[in-house]
Amino acid sequence: MSAVSAIILRDLRIARRYPLSVINLVLLTPLYQMAIPTLLLGTAFLVQGNAVGLGQFVGTTDLAGWLGLGVLVASLIVGVMWTVAGDLMSDRMTGVLEHSWATPARRESFVLGAAGTSFIFTLAASGLLILFGVLVLDARYAPSGLLLAAPVLGVTLVGIIGFGHLAAAGILSLRKSSALLDTAGYLLSALSGVSFPLAVLPTPLREITYLLPTAWGLDVMRHLTLGTETMLPLPQACVALVVTSVGVFTLGRMLFLRAERALRTAGTLAQF
Repeated sequence: MSAVSAIILRDLRIARRYPLSVINLVLLTPLYQMAIPTLLLGTAFLVQGNAVGLGQFVGTTDLAGWLGLGVLVASLIVGVMWTVAGDLMSDRMTGVLEHSWATPARRESFVLGAAGTSFIFTLAASGLLILFGVLVLDARYAPSGLLLAAPVLGVTLVGIIGFGHLAAAGILSLRKSSALLDTAGYLLSALSGVSFPLAVLPTPLREITYLLPTAWGLDVMRHLTLGTETMLPLPQACVALVVTSVGVFTLGRMLFLRAERALRTAGTLAQF
């Protein structure tokens, strides 16, 4: 934990020097890529001020509240993946990576530290966004539901950290994988149901979403705070969330350690 804390403090100091980059990563990117286009398009099709179509699919007409939680999850996905990848790429370019990885600190500490930094900024940015939705856009969240959603968000974060491990494994294995990360972040957000109900997807794609902890976590959080319908009965949806979060975390960690071991064994850490 001391190594993770040190990495978080380091990243916080760096972020303080480049605040616009942090704001763009954890807030503006999910906003202009997903939330704002979806909100504007959805508003254009309101019927007497109600999102009738959304209500038929998920059981709520609160478009602003529904999208607000989606942006929270999208910000976490994009933020964690890019913070982890950005730390590795930055350390590689500045020549710090070899020295850092020569310490006794476990390799996962670097992923967990970067994910922790992203989580801090994302919660702050998303909290402001949700408050804006409540005060300006008339989003209506159940206060008790927000409290119940906190542990659900925690379990979902375990799976998102798994995505961070996968991003780190991709960076170590492919070196120049920025385009792949952009695509992966967008697809994971889209398939998690950030900006549209998953029920509209064709059956083959919908079955892929059942493997994503972010899809289950967002589904349960929306149910608790907005009263939406869940993909499965609530107890089964919670079990699916735990299973997929643990599964993605385990898979991501395994692939990350394998990629790191390959570089260490070949002696090519400075060349990746």
